[in-house]
Amino acid sequence: MRLSCADYTWPLLPHGSALDIVRALGCEAVDIGFMTGRSHVRPETAHGSIGLAAGAVRERVESRGLAVADVFAIPAADFESLAPNNPDARRRELAMEFFADAVDFARAVGAPGLTTLPGVVFGDEPFEQALERSAQGLRRRVDLAGAVGLALSVEPHTGSLIDTPDKAARLLAAVPGLMLTLDYGHFVYGGSPQEDIDPLLPHARHLQCRAARPGVLQARVAEDTVDWARVVAALGAGYDGYLALEYVWQEWMDCDRVDTVAESALLRDVLLAAARATAGAGAR
Repeated sequence: MRLSCADYTWPLLPHGSALDIVRALGCEAVDIGFMTGRSHVRPETAHGSIGLAAGAVRERVESRGLAVADVFAIPAADFESLAPNNPDARRRELAMEFFADAVDFARAVGAPGLTTLPGVVFGDEPFEQALERSAQGLRRRVDLAGAVGLALSVEPHTGSLIDTPDKAARLLAAVPGLMLTLDYGHFVYGGSPQEDIDPLLPHARHLQCRAARPGVLQARVAEDTVDWARVVAALGAGYDGYLALEYVWQEWMDCDRVDTVAESALLRDVLLAAARATAGAGAR
């Protein structure tokens, strides 16, 4: 099992200091945020000089003995304006321009792939209509990323059009080559039982890990309802991606209520114990 940690867990710290914490947690890799208006690396600033921005990040990461596990590309501060399925064609093209920058950045920092958001249901439109536009936009993105050797995954999240496991499965079926960045917390928050989420694991390229419980997107480890031992055992030896510690600090969904350093360390220990138990069971 390989552990990574998100640099955007500590948005108030200089980027180098956030990377130092990732290293101090014992992680071998980092998830880099490429998020308009909020991450250490700002897409709006890097635009036009992606190679320069990526080179600086890569040097900063490698000097700490870290690899890049994933680039999380979020084009706007809201879920709608640059969604891949925005009903406005001009907005969709602006979103594709952002994604092209994200692909160039991910390739230049040495990431194996990147994560983006799947889109939303707009107004009172039927789910199927939103799903088809999302699938069209994501097919283009899978092709663009794949052309330079990068895998693409989307994160099913609260507020997205795939906020339940069955909806996520429908999007995957509509977009060949698309995978998931799976954060159990979003599904658990919405009330999905773990037995409904686990079948998505074979489609996971990347896992984002934090404690959660129904109605609470980001919880203390002591209050966690996710059975991580079961998750790690289900992944098995066939999973070659990372498990990313992904506590965040932001007002959205009350995600500023926990000690992100302490909870990241506690969850790390839970995941390592789960990996040891799985390895021991396999040796018997």
